[in-house]
Amino acid sequence: MNKKAFTLAELLGVIVILGIIGLVAITTVDNSMKKGRYETCIAQETNLIEATKNLLTDRPGLLPNSGSTSIKVSKLKSDGYIDDKLENPMTNKPYDDNDSVTISTNNGKKFTYEVTYQNPDDKCQK
Repeated sequence: MNKKAFTLAELLGVIVILGIIGLVAITTVDNSMKKGRYETCIAQETNLIEATKNLLTDRPGLLPNSGSTSIKVSKLKSDGYIDDKLENPMTNKPYDDNDSVTISTNNGKKFTYEVTYQNPDDKCQK
């Protein structure tokens, strides 16, 4: 008998261990990719809000005195405040022209900004 060969049990043990290591590695990589996509999405929303603030600096008449108003992505694109090819990392597609940044205020002095999506699946989600 040849004593230099592996037994079937040893080979199956190695295959099971490699399978477990592969499963852990794939899960870790997948979670890292999801986290990266989410963080990129938040950064893109920040870019949209900053572009809106720049537009409102140039055109203060668009600011609401009370309540809220929206600036569409199409307006930001056409006026050159964001790139036409800016992509939503959640969908890997360009932002919809009807997506918008909503500006709200109670007294006309303090403003809050929120990105509003036409398609709920486009939102940043973990």
